[in-house]
Amino acid sequence: MNHLMRYVCLAALLGIVWTCDKSDDEQPNWGSLDFSTIVALGNSLTAGVSDAALYEDAQKNSYPRLIAKKANVAGDFEQPIISDNGFSWSDKDGRITINPISYEISFLEPGEAVNSDLNRPYNNLGIPMITSGELLTATNTNDVNANHFIDLVLRGSGKTALEEALALDPTIITLWIGNNDVLGAASLGMASSQQPYTSVDDFAANMEAIISTLTQGTPAPIFVANIMDITSLPYFTTLPSSVVDTTDGSRYYLYGVCENGVRKLTDDDLVLYWALPDYFIAQLFVGLGIFPSEATALNDTLVLDATERFEIQGLIDGYNMIIDELVDDNDQVYLVDMHSRYTEMVTTGYQLDGVTYIPDLVIFDDGGGFQLNATRTLFSFDGLHPNRYGYAAVADLFINAMNLAGEAELPMVYLEDLFD
Repeated sequence: MNHLMRYVCLAALLGIVWTCDKSDDEQPNWGSLDFSTIVALGNSLTAGVSDAALYEDAQKNSYPRLIAKKANVAGDFEQPIISDNGFSWSDKDGRITINPISYEISFLEPGEAVNSDLNRPYNNLGIPMITSGELLTATNTNDVNANHFIDLVLRGSGKTALEEALALDPTIITLWIGNNDVLGAASLGMASSQQPYTSVDDFAANMEAIISTLTQGTPAPIFVANIMDITSLPYFTTLPSSVVDTTDGSRYYLYGVCENGVRKLTDDDLVLYWALPDYFIAQLFVGLGIFPSEATALNDTLVLDATERFEIQGLIDGYNMIIDELVDDNDQVYLVDMHSRYTEMVTTGYQLDGVTYIPDLVIFDDGGGFQLNATRTLFSFDGLHPNRYGYAAVADLFINAMNLAGEAELPMVYLEDLFD
């Protein structure tokens, strides 16, 4: 196994990552590592997306920037900054907002690029919506289903993100890729032929090529995060498959379009987050004596049934085995075990300056009523991407791995780091 990788995983298993107590010593010791040029590769989780958009207030707390901040090199760490409400999946929309009364989800007006004239590549090369295969080959928006973020990050350089990264002569690289290889399919209930998942064999070929390109191009250590069980993200777990009559506590299961047609859902089926307005209406109707039926079935893009859920989890396990093998085979590559730590965090939460934050985005009471958890959640309103507290948790896990690998002493993230 890769040198010190066992100790990185052991430290995580002991829960070091999730509790951050402030230290009096703020001067970081880099140990044997050189943090002078941090380069981050990945997707929206690397870019710093929150509320379904890339926007400046959220980008300040992207996990790579938080690492740079704790290493005292944030002044040289450049990101593709987007003003105001930023850009969502369409550059015609900004971040989302949720009506606290009707729970309708809507998009705000977009912002605009602030520093697109930077005369060098960005340090944060995270590209929202990108997959492992696209990271290898994409140089412009037209290469990948009109993903406008590619042009936003690469700016017509004619290079891939990997080539841009190597052009910076990095001293440390973070890599977190693969979530979108399965998320696109899962987030639409495995119902869209336009959002296929990446097979384990194809993912293996992509990751091998990515790691080979990086290790042949630089001696910098590479910290690679594996893939969380995305089916445990709030997007998949927020809404139960049943509604409750608040007058007597009776529970009624919703109906949904599943692989074999319309049926009554079970506790093993997942109702997806974008069904929030539908769920709210179903909850209201039960109180009026109007119960779920086939006529009110959720469409198949709003349900991930038990069989599909099992298939997604199997893919993620396969992806993570590939990442483990690549780490074992290369002394330049270190594992950041995001999968294990997020599984733990679902149960224990994450402590930041004495406050415990949890993944739950919506809090239900015993009678079936619910409300948004706006102050103590780790996730933004899209149910998929962290908020500032969630990105602090991610940064801490990377920092722990770096400290152990290089005998460094970067401090963990504090609450005050998130509000500059």
